[in-house]
Order: sequence, then C-alpha cells, then structure tokens
Amino acid sequence: MTGRQLLLMAALALSIYAQVPKGVGAGVGLIERLNKMTPAQRRKMLDKMPPERRKALEDRIDHLAQIAPEAREKLKRDYEQFQQLPPERQAAARQTMKQIADLPDERRPLVRGAINSLRKHPPELQGRRMASKPFQERFSDDERKMIKDALNVLPPAETPTQQ
Repeated sequence: MTGRQLLLMAALALSIYAQVPKGVGAGVGLIERLNKMTPAQRRKMLDKMPPERRKALEDRIDHLAQIAPEAREKLKRDYEQFQQLPPERQAAARQTMKQIADLPDERRPLVRGAINSLRKHPPELQGRRMASKPFQERFSDDERKMIKDALNVLPPAETPTQQ
C-alpha cells in the first residue's frame, strides 16, 4: 500500500473517529472512491473538482501527512474495523458522526472526547457514567443521544493489549 493510499484510507477513519476541525474534511464516499483509484485516476478526478472541494480534500490529506506513524497505524486499524461492520451499521455511524460534526465548535470536541473515552469501557460502565449527574449536566439531551448512538454503532476502542 502506498503512502498516498494509506493517507486516503486514514482520511476515512479520521472522519469517523478523530477530532478534525469542521469543514476540513471530505465526504466518506469520495474518500472511499479515491482510495480505490490508481494515482492517475485520482489526479484526473481531483483536477475536475471545484476549487473549494479540492482544497478541502487536499487539506485533509495534508493534515493526515502530519500525523505520527503510530497514529496513522491506529487509523488504519480503525478503518479496517469499520469496513467489517455491516452496511447498515456503517450508515448509522456515518449519520451519527455527521450530526456530531455539525455541532458548534466548542461542543464537538467534548462530545467526541466522551465517545472516545466511553468506547474504552464495557457497556455496563458506559451506562453508569452516562447516567451520572456530572455527565447529565455536562451534555444536553441531544448530545447524550448522539453519544449513545455512537456507542451503539461504533466498535469498542482498542485497549493497549489489543494492539
């Protein structure tokens, strides 16, 4: 796998799991298509894109190029794990992540952080934490629903012994 293909694959995982600033990303479907193309096909497609869309995709790729190799490997594993989900769970995960991406800038990292933290724990502990008063006070009803939906469709996070 070439470095460019890895970056494109990682872009998909990043759009699902990581905390990329709103507006930097490209659509998941587009990244999947680009990842399956030869470099010549990819260049031809990029050349046909509107300047804003092309810039957004190139910004995403540039952002990924700056990620440490270990983090890129984790993104690769996350992507592969996501690809193993049934299509309906992939669609549900994308829908939930889009809702989270549409949150205000100050709320988005908090919601993503809660999801990432809770995914490391078993469901019973997730439920207890989500039912706690501090959690209830920190997140709105809509945010708690997004977090719960994300936990229902995303696979559990890797723990250090799973790597």
